[in-house]
Amino acid sequence: MHKYMSSSGSSDSKDSLGARKAGKLRARRIETMVSVTPLMMLANIINATVVVFLVGTSENWFLFPWMLLIYGAAFVGLIHWRRACKKTKISSVSENALVKAAKGAAFLGAVWGALPALLYPVSDYQTKLVIIAVTSGMLGGGALSLYVVSPAIGAWIVTIVGGSLIGLLSSGNWEDWAISSLLIVFAVSIWRASKSMSNTFASNVVARFELAEKSETIGLLLKEYTDNASDWLWELDSNGRFLRGADELGRQLEVEIDAIDPRLVSSAKSPTHEFEVDLRSLGEVWNFFNRHQSFHDLQISSKKPGARRWVSVSGKPQINDEGVFIGFRGFASNITQSKLAEERIAYLAHNDALTGLVNRASFSAALQQKFKDEKSTEFWAVLFLDLDGFKLVNDANGHSIGDSLLTEVARRLKQSVNADDIVARLGGDEFAVLCSSAASLQALTVLSENLIKRLSVPYEIEDLMIEIGVSIGVAIGMADGRDQHALLNNADLALYRAKEEGRGTFRFYELEMDELVKERRNLERDLRNALQNEEFELYYQPLVSSDDFKTVGFEALLRWNHPVRGEISPTEFVPIAERIGLISDIGEWVVIEACREAANWPHHLSVAVNLSAPQFLEERIVKSATKALVDSKIDPERLEVEITEGLFIENTREVIRSLRELKNMGVSIAMDDFGTGYSSLSYLLKFPFDKLKIDRSFVTSVDTDEVAKNVLESIVKLASVLELTVTAEGVETTDQLEVLKQMNCTRFQGYAFGYPMKSSEISVFLLKEFKSTISENVEPEGGAHKTDSALQSAIQFL
Repeated sequence: MHKYMSSSGSSDSKDSLGARKAGKLRARRIETMVSVTPLMMLANIINATVVVFLVGTSENWFLFPWMLLIYGAAFVGLIHWRRACKKTKISSVSENALVKAAKGAAFLGAVWGALPALLYPVSDYQTKLVIIAVTSGMLGGGALSLYVVSPAIGAWIVTIVGGSLIGLLSSGNWEDWAISSLLIVFAVSIWRASKSMSNTFASNVVARFELAEKSETIGLLLKEYTDNASDWLWELDSNGRFLRGADELGRQLEVEIDAIDPRLVSSAKSPTHEFEVDLRSLGEVWNFFNRHQSFHDLQISSKKPGARRWVSVSGKPQINDEGVFIGFRGFASNITQSKLAEERIAYLAHNDALTGLVNRASFSAALQQKFKDEKSTEFWAVLFLDLDGFKLVNDANGHSIGDSLLTEVARRLKQSVNADDIVARLGGDEFAVLCSSAASLQALTVLSENLIKRLSVPYEIEDLMIEIGVSIGVAIGMADGRDQHALLNNADLALYRAKEEGRGTFRFYELEMDELVKERRNLERDLRNALQNEEFELYYQPLVSSDDFKTVGFEALLRWNHPVRGEISPTEFVPIAERIGLISDIGEWVVIEACREAANWPHHLSVAVNLSAPQFLEERIVKSATKALVDSKIDPERLEVEITEGLFIENTREVIRSLRELKNMGVSIAMDDFGTGYSSLSYLLKFPFDKLKIDRSFVTSVDTDEVAKNVLESIVKLASVLELTVTAEGVETTDQLEVLKQMNCTRFQGYAFGYPMKSSEISVFLLKEFKSTISENVEPEGGAHKTDSALQSAIQFL
C-alpha cells in the first residue's frame, strides 16, 4: 500500500490515513527501528574496531577520533534503546520522532561517509578493499535496519554514498570511477528495495490496525449481543462436560448449573435440582450425544413454579482430522417469550381475555361433550346470566370501570358455584354456567336466587359504589334442548322472559316462551329499520293556559307506524329501543322533527319533547338540541325539554351538566311526572327547573280524593315558592278542571282540551280556536272594535 508513503521520504506527512492511524503507524516504525538498535550499534562498534585494527592509526591519526565518534554514537543509541525498553508501548508518536531518527541516521552515516572521503585517496590497494567492503556492508546493513523509517534510510544512504563518492572520485583513476558508478547503482537499488519494504511494512501495519478495529467492533457487538440477546454458543467435550455455554444456559433457564448437566439423566443418582429442569429433554440431548447425531430446535425448559423458561438447542458432533469424536458444538436460544406467546394464544383460544373465564367457543364445546356423553344420566342445566344496568354504568363511568366491574362479577360468580361447574363469559355483560352440581329444580332455584343476591351486592371500584342487578334464564340439559345450540337458545329465551318480567329475577324455560320471544325479537329487528324506513311519526297534544284556556304550545308524542301491526304505542317499543341501544338515535330524530314542525307555528307557541337517559349519558342531547334549533331557526325559548327523576339516579352529575348547558342556551327544562318518585323534591333543589308537570295519577282523582287534592295543593304552593310553572296532565272532565283552576295551576293538558293530533291537523285545530275567539269577542254594541281586535289576534295567531 504505497499510497501511505511519500516519495520524498516522509512516509506519513502526505498519507491519506486519519491523524490517529498515522500516529499509530509512526509509532510502529519507531518501535521496529528501536528493536534492532542493539544489533546495529554492535555492528557499528565491531566494524569500526576492525577498520582501525586493519588499517592502523600510525599513519592515519584521524582514525582513532573517528572510532571514538562511532563508539559514542553507538553508546547514545544503546541508551535510547534502554530507555525505550523501560517505557510502556507507545500507541502514537508525532512526525518529530521521525525527524529525530533521520538526524541520528544522518550523523552516523556522515561519520561512516567520512571514512572513504578521508582515507580512500591515500590508501593502498588492500586498504581500499577494506574500506569498500566495510562501507558497502554498513550501507546495506543500515538500510535493512532503518528501512521502516524512510527519512532515516534516506539520510543514511545519502551521507555514506556522498562520502564514498568524494573519496572515489578524488583519486582520479578510471577504476575508481567505475566503482563509483557501481556504488550509485547499488545505492539506488538499496533505496528502492528499502522503499518497497517500507511500503509493505506500512500496508501490513495498516491492515493489522483495520483488522484490530474490526475485531474490536465485532467483539463489542458480540459482547453487546451476548449481554442483551438471548442467543449463545455452547460446546461439550467428548465426555459430555461443558466447555462453554453452561453459565449462560443456567442464567437463561434461571437454574443451578449442575441441574442442566445432561449426564445426570443417565445416572442412577437423581440430580440435586431434579425439579428445576425437564429431565426428558435433557435425556434426549444425551441420547443424541451418545449416538453422535446432530439435532435441531430441541427444547429444554425449567420447571420452577410461576417462572417457567424455555431454551431451544441445536447441535452437531465434532470430528477431528483423524475421524475421532471430540465433542459437540451448537447454538442455543432463549424462546421463553415465543413459548409464553404460544401459551397465551392457546389460553385465549379457550378463555376470555378480560375475566379469565371460559369463552363462548369452549363453553359450547363443553355442552357438546355433555350431549355426546351417552353414559351421562345426571341432572344438569345451563344458566344464562345478563347484568341489569351495566350499559348505564359503562357509558357513565367509562370502559375501564366497566371492565373492572365485569372482572369482579366473574370473581363472585366463580366463587358462588361448585368447582366442577363451568363458568363462561359469552361476551359483553353476558355470562353462563354449566351446572352439574345441582341435583334438582329446587337446587337450581336456590342457586339462581343466591347468584342474584350475591351479584347484586354493591361493588366498590376505584372509590365508586356501583349497583347493578342480574337476570337469569335456566334450561335443563337433555330436557330443554336436543343439542347445545337448542339448549343455549332456550336458556336465552328464559333469560329474555326474566328481563321482560321486571329483571332481577330468574325463569326456567317453558315451551310457550318460543312464540312470545320470537315475536319480541321480530319487533326488535323491525325497530332497527324503522328510523331508516321513516316509520316514526310525531303526534302533538295541546298545552293550554289556565287564564283563557288558549293553546300556548304542544307536546310532541312519538308513534311507530308498523307496516304490518299498525300503530304501536311508545310504552311497547321504547323499552325495547332502550335495551338494544336505539333510543338515542330515535330521540335525536324527535327533537329535530319537533323543532322543524314548530317553525311553522305562530311564534308564541312552544314545543315540548321527552328525553331518555341514554341521550344524556352519551352527551348527545346538547348536540341534538343545537342542531335542531339551528336547522329550524326557532328561538331556544320555544323548545321545552321534559325529563323524569329516573334520569338522575346514579347519574346526577352527568345529567345536571347537560341540563345546565341546555338552560344556558335558553331551552326550558320541565320535570315530568312530578310526585311519582321518592326524591323529586331533592332534585328540584339541585337544579333550577322552569316547570313542573303533575302526573295524571293525581289529576284523575283530584275531584273525588281529598288526599290527592291536598297533595296537589302542596305541589302547586311549592311551585309558587320556587317560581315554577305548573302543568296538570290528564285533565279530562269539567270537575277536574274546576278544582285545578282553583289551585292556580298555570297550564293544563288532557283530552278536555284536545287529543294528540298529526301535524297536518294542527292548522285546523288552531282555526277552530280562532273562530271561538272571534265568537267570544263579538258583542251587539261596539262589536266592530272587538271583532277587529280579534282579527288582528287571529292573524298573528295563524
